[in-house]
Amino acid sequence: MTLVSPKSDAACIQRGPAELGPAWSALAASRQPPSVFLTPEWIAVARAHESTQPITLAAGEHGVAALAREADGTLTFAGGQLTDEQDVVASPGHEAVVATSVARWIAEQQPPRVRLEYVPEERPTLDAFDAVLTEAGFRVTRARQTVSPVLDLTGSYETYVQSLGKKERHELRRKVRRLENAGAATFRFAADAERATVLDRFFALHRLSRGEKAGFMTADVERFFRDVADALAPLDRLRLGVLTFDGADVAVLFGFAIGKVIALYNAAYDPGLASLSVGIISHAWAIREAIARGYTTYDLLRGDEPYKYDLGARDRWLARLDAERR
Repeated sequence: MTLVSPKSDAACIQRGPAELGPAWSALAASRQPPSVFLTPEWIAVARAHESTQPITLAAGEHGVAALAREADGTLTFAGGQLTDEQDVVASPGHEAVVATSVARWIAEQQPPRVRLEYVPEERPTLDAFDAVLTEAGFRVTRARQTVSPVLDLTGSYETYVQSLGKKERHELRRKVRRLENAGAATFRFAADAERATVLDRFFALHRLSRGEKAGFMTADVERFFRDVADALAPLDRLRLGVLTFDGADVAVLFGFAIGKVIALYNAAYDPGLASLSVGIISHAWAIREAIARGYTTYDLLRGDEPYKYDLGARDRWLARLDAERR
């Protein structure tokens, strides 16, 4: 499907999301690695929970950019703080051309500021925006923003466990033995028929959280999660991982699947079972299930929490660009 007239592959034209839907979805799926956060389904939910003006660009035949204009005129990628990764969407091999095209369109609008957040550092997007906006007279600054650790899944689950450091491997096996010796424990990705029940349990467990997570699950945030689940489940992109212990669901992972990637977006555990390590074990068993199903990446998304490195994750950096008109 052609996004716009092929007179210029670099031309950016504003389009309605409905016009771009199938082509946008195809581009997002073809991206390597694919990301749920760049799909039209995710962006539609994110925009419904934002108060910004949406802008959707078709960049020639090979790209889409979902942008947002804030009340003060600042241009950003759409998605807001609950979107873990932001970027242009481009077919393989056309990332730099699409990013340059979008940056030129933005420069022509002469916004007072441009702010890009959570853009993968390895992508050409920030280099393209830096070059175009600097040439257009903007003052540009860039910085690493946060890590987004990932696991590369190869071979069997036992191969994965063996790949961990000696201390991490010993600790994981010890924790699993302790849980299994304490009672009957199983893990599953929930069937769609039980989605409503598992989601209710996820929210209930979340509201038992302590420390930094206490108070996170407000009514508005719960509505966002439910809207995401409703949008992604029909596409088979929602993954709810459930750890059951002695007949009760004691941990729920809220994640996504697209292509060969499983991404862990959020999680909730019974704090009364913290001594049995139900949190990290639910991740380990989700990794085991992901390997069995043929996934090649387990994406732990934003944040440098220690458990991610205990699971063997490597850092992937997300970066930020700020540009201000001189």
